[in-house]
Amino acid sequence: MDTCFVCRKHNGLEPAPPGGYIYEDAHWMVCHAPGKLGPLGTLFIESRRHFLTYAEMTDEEAASLGGVLKKAYAALILHTQAERIYQLSTMEDAPHFHCWIVPRRKEVTERGLKFLARDDSCNDAEAASLAEKLRDTMNS
Repeated sequence: MDTCFVCRKHNGLEPAPPGGYIYEDAHWMVCHAPGKLGPLGTLFIESRRHFLTYAEMTDEEAASLGGVLKKAYAALILHTQAERIYQLSTMEDAPHFHCWIVPRRKEVTERGLKFLARDDSCNDAEAASLAEKLRDTMNS
């Protein structure tokens, strides 16, 4: 879709995510979020096909999402030492199915919604460096 930011990003019409795409399969693409949008390790799991809600997934998309989440969580735990990993999907600013995957490290005192509400960020160089490590782990 010409007006969808995520579709445009997938087609190379928007800037690539820091470090490029980490993992891709027939239904999903995983990338690190731009540094300004969250702490180091914040990932987006984006559907290849344009749709908005879980209800619109094909059976194949629904069945494969769990495996992608498992790979992403395992890689984040290994490379960020996350104590918890939060998953959030709102599709408000980018109306294309995607999940935010946000690791919380043990030393962070805020929990739950207070953690998600933090004004937290990293820089794109850090994100790109972590993306390379995550790519190696998720694709091995």
